[in-house]
Amino acid sequence: MDITHCIQAILSKAGNHIHGRDSEDSELTYSSIVEWKQVCGLLSVPPGGATVDDGNDENVNNKSKNELATQDENSQPKNINDVDNNNKSKRTGENNNVHDNNTTSSEPPNRKEWYQTGYEYWEDESNCPATVDGVLGGFASLSQHDLMGSKKFLMDLKSEIRPELKFGREENGGAMTRACECGAGIGRVTKGLLLPLGLSQCDLIEPSPRLLSSAPANLGDTYSSQCRFFCTGLQDFEPRPNTYDIIWIQWVIGYLTDDDLVEFLKRCALALKSGGGVVVIKDNTCEEEAFIVDRDDASVVRSLPYVLGLVELAGMRVVYQRFQEGFPESIFPVPIIALKPKT
Repeated sequence: MDITHCIQAILSKAGNHIHGRDSEDSELTYSSIVEWKQVCGLLSVPPGGATVDDGNDENVNNKSKNELATQDENSQPKNINDVDNNNKSKRTGENNNVHDNNTTSSEPPNRKEWYQTGYEYWEDESNCPATVDGVLGGFASLSQHDLMGSKKFLMDLKSEIRPELKFGREENGGAMTRACECGAGIGRVTKGLLLPLGLSQCDLIEPSPRLLSSAPANLGDTYSSQCRFFCTGLQDFEPRPNTYDIIWIQWVIGYLTDDDLVEFLKRCALALKSGGGVVVIKDNTCEEEAFIVDRDDASVVRSLPYVLGLVELAGMRVVYQRFQEGFPESIFPVPIIALKPKT
């Protein structure tokens, strides 16, 4: 069974929502995950165009509408534009010289278009200036509160659940500690959370050359010298095994298809240092439906059970979880979830 049908079955069996809607058009709704993906071209339609019986008994109205940078352990890119030019096409799937483990002959017809739409949205400065306010969609006022909540989460995780988690060299026998910020933008989390915790090095992974090229200036000379910059989409990022103490994934999983998110988390599991390494997901979730689709930037907000179902399919388990506190009621609920491999 493919990922789409697996996650829908998991949600249905647990009595969770499987229906969803468009973020802007109130009349554009979907009775199931399968229907949404078929309509949007993110799932191959069965022969003859027949729809899949999803077993859904809810009455939901439906209006259908149809670089990998070379990751040498000691690499330190000096000219970020070189990285950008070599890897710009990774988000869009245009680089035919790069092997994509998730691309097969049965690839959904609109997968590349999905990533192309997101890439173009974030590359457009009118949508996202290369500032904290820009990358947070006009919510710069939340940044410090967000970073404080994230720091408390990691400190509590270390003290209560994962004492073997290492932040600085001194607690790691003098050896370097490493973090990875996924969907890094201009390095907001690296600057405000990861490096201040004492981590020796941080890798910034970001598909937008425009945003990533602004990261060194945002970080400043000292922090920038502790960073490496990789211009690639997460669907193509292949981290080295046994590399990271912390892989931080914030406000970006909605840009990955379910299949690509599961595969990405599998690669993250291998990239964690044995022992105390953790993957942390921090992202928006919805409560009244399984998903909310934003067609403008090709993203999806998933329910918490939906996210946790994909985590399960990736072979990972939750070791610590809480919700970000203090955000305005108009903001989606934002869980912070620490993960480790099941085995």
